[in-house]
Amino acid sequence: MNYLKDKLGSEFDITSNGSIILDGYGKASGMLFDIVVTKGGKSVGIEVSFQVTTNSTIERKAGQAAERQFLMNAAGNQIAYVIDGAGNFQRAAAISTICQHSDCTVAYSDSEFDVLADFIRESVK
Repeated sequence: MNYLKDKLGSEFDITSNGSIILDGYGKASGMLFDIVVTKGGKSVGIEVSFQVTTNSTIERKAGQAAERQFLMNAAGNQIAYVIDGAGNFQRAAAISTICQHSDCTVAYSDSEFDVLADFIRESVK
């Protein structure tokens, strides 16, 4: 999160464990994201997964990916994923589904965060 704050600057509002209110989403509190970046009424919701265990976090995120992207895009927002960890990449089907329903997917590295920062700048003009 601090990397994005440094790269994007103060014109972007960056919130850890934030939410975005969306029409058609069942929770009045909004759709939760690990990080929410907002500027000018547009947002990018970012999900982060560093799973290296055998639990089903990545499968759950894959199961939600299509609806989350649809609702976000319908409201003029974008969704991004930061995915890293051997446990994730052993689940090729889940990762493939997430990538298909993501507006930007990156790994955990400075060069990939630069890609994410550029994507955010372009998405929330």
